[in-house]
Amino acid sequence: MSQKQPKPTLSGTRNKTRKRDEKERYEPQVFRDAIISGLEDVGNNHEQILKYLCDTATGKLDVKRYGETLLDVLFVGGIISAGGSIEGGIRTNICLIRQENEMVKSFTNIFIQFIRRYKWLQNSLGEEIRKIIKVMRVCCNETERALLGSSTALLLMEGIIPPNLLSGLTQDHLLKDDVSISFATSLFRTWLQEKDMSSLTSTLKKATIDPSLQDIFPPPKRNLDTIQKYFAEQGLNEMVQHVKSQRAHNNRKAFVARIKTFVNDDEYKTTELTSYMSDAIKEQRVTAPYALNILFSAVASCGDWANADQISDDFYQEMRHYHPVFKGIAKSEKLQIEFMNKIQEFCYDNIEFMKCFQKLIFNMYQDNVIEEDPIIQWHKSHHSSKGHTEFLTQMTKFVVWLENAEEEDTEDEED
Repeated sequence: MSQKQPKPTLSGTRNKTRKRDEKERYEPQVFRDAIISGLEDVGNNHEQILKYLCDTATGKLDVKRYGETLLDVLFVGGIISAGGSIEGGIRTNICLIRQENEMVKSFTNIFIQFIRRYKWLQNSLGEEIRKIIKVMRVCCNETERALLGSSTALLLMEGIIPPNLLSGLTQDHLLKDDVSISFATSLFRTWLQEKDMSSLTSTLKKATIDPSLQDIFPPPKRNLDTIQKYFAEQGLNEMVQHVKSQRAHNNRKAFVARIKTFVNDDEYKTTELTSYMSDAIKEQRVTAPYALNILFSAVASCGDWANADQISDDFYQEMRHYHPVFKGIAKSEKLQIEFMNKIQEFCYDNIEFMKCFQKLIFNMYQDNVIEEDPIIQWHKSHHSSKGHTEFLTQMTKFVVWLENAEEEDTEDEED
């Protein structure tokens, strides 16, 4: 009787994993509990918190591995979940957003001192604030967002975090309910208490935020009048002046574009141009000297006037086409002198026009754009310093002729 053959079995050697090769479990909740316990043991004493972090936490806990969890706890008191809520509702009040307003600078100094000692955490700090900005609508109330904004300003001024993280303030979900505005207002207020407006403007530029700040306001509030009024209500006068400056910049930019359109498009009449410029000056979008300068520059730059030795006659003919416009704006002697200085500076800055000054002014005199008294005053003492020797020399004979003509007219009146 035959016996059944046993079924084949796999045999081999089982390798035992070495202890050093075993992967350590990732347990951020355990780390969080340990940090919270340590913070609550030392209390809200900022010097003791820093001492605990530098001496105890880094010695006994794997701070390098759980750096994000550590920063979560220090900023908002607990672990920030993907949606922005605090994981498990477990948090401590010994964190940045639970400080009194006057204690924010002291608590922020904990981050500064800790990161100066442990540089490897610096990149994580920037990413942490970027993350919190993204979810602060959920994890922070308005007061807490203001404290976070203030701390962010201090960290930016220290150069510890990059300015580009502020670009997150333009996200649509943060524009609702003025979330971005409350954060930014606190940041601006703190910055201006410590530094000046120019440094803040530079930081905003690096963050690629529109200098007019319209990007951080919801669409219905992006009008510059509304933004200016808001900062005035907040008592941020430097921000008010900044918005006014941006408004003026935008007005000038729009004005220049419109003038170039008028000059380059033959369909427009000079009466339309005069009306547009007059309205812009009346509404204080631009000043009269600026308007005259822009029009003159636009006409002078609209064609290739230069030849080998001198500017072609086409240039002077084209400029005379706009004399009625200049005349309609430069009505006072003061404006005429300022206009002459603008022409002088243009000719100096554009060397191919250096020899054109006298003929330009003579043509304007002939067409009653500039009168004789402003020309004489300009020559005596009211000229610009730019290339004044060259331009005074060009004008000497003409001015002498004007003065003699003036004397002759006076003699005739006496007779």
